[in-house]
Amino acid sequence: MLLKTDKGLRGATPADHEAWSKFRRRLETMKPGTWIRMEWARPRHGKHHRKFFALLQLVAENSETYDTVEKALVAIKLVTGYCDPVIHPETGELLPVPRSISYDSMEQDEFDKFYSAAIDGVLRHILPHLDRDTADRLLEMIVTGWA
Repeated sequence: MLLKTDKGLRGATPADHEAWSKFRRRLETMKPGTWIRMEWARPRHGKHHRKFFALLQLVAENSETYDTVEKALVAIKLVTGYCDPVIHPETGELLPVPRSISYDSMEQDEFDKFYSAAIDGVLRHILPHLDRDTADRLLEMIVTGWA
């Protein structure tokens, strides 16, 4: 991951900076006419992303139905409606298929809306015994534990 600074691009971590330095040196030594392909994305706010994964952990630890992070993720996507409709080939029934929330498929502003809907959906339908203040406090404890 790279960070734009006044002095140019720098790695966000020492490992990222080392990888960037190696890549930059390789670019400088490439022969003219060499083809390369690059992909880039603007990452989401890291703390916000960690807070969402804390929400998944909170659900997994407090739900018998959605007792893994993977199940919690699917449940949250379903409860928020972050899905595409697909017709079942045998029954013709319309089924919701959860969409990706990867960095490449969702910008920060869309993630903000998704997170807001996710926390609301969790408190209304998945963990209705939790109030917002308690959930926020637990999420902050989980995130802090990851720091």
